[in-house]
Amino acid sequence: NMEINIKKIGETKINGVRYHLAKPESYKEAYFEWTALPLITPFQHSEIMNGILQGWHHTPVFSEIEYHEDYEQFYFFQGDCFMYFVDLKDGTPDLSTSQIVYIPEGTQLDIAPNKGHFIAVADKDTFKAMVTSPKQDAPRIQLAETVKGVF
Repeated sequence: NMEINIKKIGETKINGVRYHLAKPESYKEAYFEWTALPLITPFQHSEIMNGILQGWHHTPVFSEIEYHEDYEQFYFFQGDCFMYFVDLKDGTPDLSTSQIVYIPEGTQLDIAPNKGHFIAVADKDTFKAMVTSPKQDAPRIQLAETVKGVF
């Protein structure tokens, strides 16, 4: 098994991932408030879907990844979590590029096409994220060895 140090998302560069940590600006009137998320994602396809992802707490250990042919955007709106990223070289995860990052509530991020990643795990009890992406497949690849995040 491979162990890697978990880093805070704002303290490391992740190839193929953009993120925004600052609180977004809001516009408010008498009976509504609009908060636009700042990252604009350059989706390649026009059939866009949204969903809510909920994850629960467990040890940040990853044995497989997924990837997509187009971007995937996340907005983590409840709870903090850990997420695994890895580069693909010739369709195979390059474990030397493995990163596990701590993502605080309120973070928005884009994952580039063909960037290996896996579903986040909650730091405490649970997290929730809004996910936006084109309608696309999510092929999975088993890692050559399990990757565990440590502090």
